[in-house]
Amino acid sequence: MKRTKISLLVAVLICALGLGVRTDVHAQQSNRVGLVVVHGDGSTVTRCVEFSEAELNGYDILQRAGLAIVTSYSGGLGASICAIDGAGCGAEDCFCQCKGGTCTYWSYWHLDGGAWVYSSLGASASTVHNGDVEGWRWGTGDAPPVIPFDQICALPPTNTPVPTDTPIPATDTPIPPTDTLPPPTPMAWFRLDTNPIGAGDCTFVRWDTSNAAEVYLDGARIEANGSREVCPTAPQEYHLRVVGTADEQTYTLVLGVTGTPVVATTTTATTAVATPATSIPSSPTVTPAPSVSSEAATSPTPSPAPTVTSQPVAVATSPAPSATPSGPTATSLPTVTGTPASQVATQTSSPRGRYVIFAVIAVGLVGLLVFLVQRRR
Repeated sequence: MKRTKISLLVAVLICALGLGVRTDVHAQQSNRVGLVVVHGDGSTVTRCVEFSEAELNGYDILQRAGLAIVTSYSGGLGASICAIDGAGCGAEDCFCQCKGGTCTYWSYWHLDGGAWVYSSLGASASTVHNGDVEGWRWGTGDAPPVIPFDQICALPPTNTPVPTDTPIPATDTPIPPTDTLPPPTPMAWFRLDTNPIGAGDCTFVRWDTSNAAEVYLDGARIEANGSREVCPTAPQEYHLRVVGTADEQTYTLVLGVTGTPVVATTTTATTAVATPATSIPSSPTVTPAPSVSSEAATSPTPSPAPTVTSQPVAVATSPAPSATPSGPTATSLPTVTGTPASQVATQTSSPRGRYVIFAVIAVGLVGLLVFLVQRRR
């Protein structure tokens, strides 16, 4: 009887210890919430926030994600998010870009059944549970891109349970065969640092595996844990195959790409050849020369001697064309100057003419003298 009571007491103690262990296990179990933040330039930031509480609010998720936030409690809907990581407005004017026709602010979303639902409450008034996905986007009220929870918070590797030894009772009963534990299932935490990315940008694909004998990324064998930088120009799928001792698992990620890559264009320079303009010389303008006037220079006529008249000589002046060429060079022509008639007449009356006149007068006087002498006789 005493031995039975002792056995019963040991059984109760074992049950109590088992309940205590289970309570500790449940207390240590962590909850996770996915977070998607889209900035004004289209860049997307994702976070997997772990917590041990049963639930949190949206404001707590932003704080525990390690993001720099600015809040305002001016309204009755809870905390208003004014800025995230430096993008947005200050706390004194949380909606500083809502003064005109358009309003740019941080809109708050919840992922429900694969679609975003706009939150009518503030971040501090919303309740978040394990497995939820929160979204924030800076803009005029557009929803963030849909990113499932399993792409943000992949399953973490689990520890393989250690089999315990079963004590063999000291009886003559034959020992039944023990069941063989199945091999552990291979698992992986397959994720992207940023999703989606802009065209021409890069991100990292990361993986951590457990219970894996072989690991393949897009058909190529890789290490059990690692990362790889990818820079696609179009949306791309990545497949991770984890092979265990008995079965295998395949994980798929879809990386979105926004925008269009910039294509460098080559501009061919055109060399302009300057053609000199051909100058056509204009017709020369003829400037008429002054008319030539002739004057008669008459020598004195003594009576009764005959009068000798010297005729003036007129020197004609050829008109010199005065041309204004438009060509590259111009040749000046000599100008012929007409000589006045008076000068020509003076030059014509030479000393020889004077001798002739003197001789005529002398002959006349001699003839007159002969005439008078003969008349006296």
